[in-house]
Amino acid sequence: MKTEIVFALLMLISISCKHQNKDLAKEAAQQKEALEQSGNNPIIRNIRTADPSTHVWKDGKVWMYTSHDMEDAVNYSTMDGYHAFSSTDMVNWTDHGEVLHSRNIPWGSKGWMWAPTAIHKNNKYYLMYPHAANGTKNMKCGIAVSDTPQGPFKDLGWIEGVEGQWLDPCVFTDDKDGKTYLYWGVREPKVALLEDNLLALAEPPRTIEYGSDNFFEAIYMHKRKGKYYLSYNAGLGGFYAMADNPYGPFDYKGAINPKQRQDHHSIIEYKGQNYFFYHVQDWNGGTKFRRNTCIEYLYYNEDGTIQKIYATKKGVKKVTD
Repeated sequence: MKTEIVFALLMLISISCKHQNKDLAKEAAQQKEALEQSGNNPIIRNIRTADPSTHVWKDGKVWMYTSHDMEDAVNYSTMDGYHAFSSTDMVNWTDHGEVLHSRNIPWGSKGWMWAPTAIHKNNKYYLMYPHAANGTKNMKCGIAVSDTPQGPFKDLGWIEGVEGQWLDPCVFTDDKDGKTYLYWGVREPKVALLEDNLLALAEPPRTIEYGSDNFFEAIYMHKRKGKYYLSYNAGLGGFYAMADNPYGPFDYKGAINPKQRQDHHSIIEYKGQNYFFYHVQDWNGGTKFRRNTCIEYLYYNEDGTIQKIYATKKGVKKVTD
C-alpha cells in the first residue's frame, strides 16, 4: 500500500514538473516573440528605403545612402530620389532628406533610380548610381558630387563603358595603394580600375572569376586583413568569395545570408563591431517593391570566412562609447 502511495506521489510530481516546464517554455517563447516584435529592425520606418550603401566617413559617423521605394509601387520604375541617413549609435538615425532626384539629372528619365554606391575621395563625396537614360530603359552609371556627406549632390554625367539592363555598381578604394575600382554587372560580374577623378574607366572591363555560376546582381566589395571579399545576390540569398587582390580570381565560400531575399547589402566595421546592412520585403505591408532597411551583426571565423547571417526583427543594440 505504501509503495502504491509513493508511486502515485511521484507520478503527480512528474506531471506537475512537465506542466511547469511546458509553461516555462511557453513563457520563454512568448518573451522571445515579444522581443522580436519590439526590436530595432527595420531601422528606417518613416519612408521605404532599400539598397543601403553604408560608410564610416572621417567625421566618425555611419553614413547610409539608400534608394527610395514608393508606398504605392507595383514595380521598380517609380523608384525616385536617393536619401542620406547618419548615426553614431546604430539605432538612432538622422534623416538628411533627399540628396539627389531624377529631376536633377538632365540625361535621365523620371524614376528608375536604383541601387546607389558612394565614396569619399579627393576631398569630395561621390554617389554613383544606375539610372535609365532619357526615353529608354537602358541603364547608365551616373555620378554626382557633393562637398558634404549629407549632400545635396550635383550630377556630373555618366561613366562611359558601364551600361546594360541594370548595373548595381559598387565603388571600392583599396587602402593598399589608394586605387579605386568599380564593380558592376547582372549575371556576369565585372570590374575595372577608375581614373583618379572617378569620371572614366582607366582600363577595359574584366569579367570576374568567382568559383561559381550563381551570380545574379547586387555586387559588393569590402576588404579585411588583406583579404578581398566579393559578395552578391544569387536570387535567393547572399553569397560571397574571397581573393588576395581586387581582380581575383576569387575562391567561392558559399552563403552569407541564405534563404533571405535581401538583394542588396553592404558591410562595415564601426567601433570594433562588424555590421551587415540589407533590406526586407515583409514589414508593415511591404513587398519586393516596398522595402525597408535592416541591420544584423556580422562575425568572421578565425580563417576569415563569414558566419551565416539570418534576418531578425531584433536587429542590433545601441552602441555606447
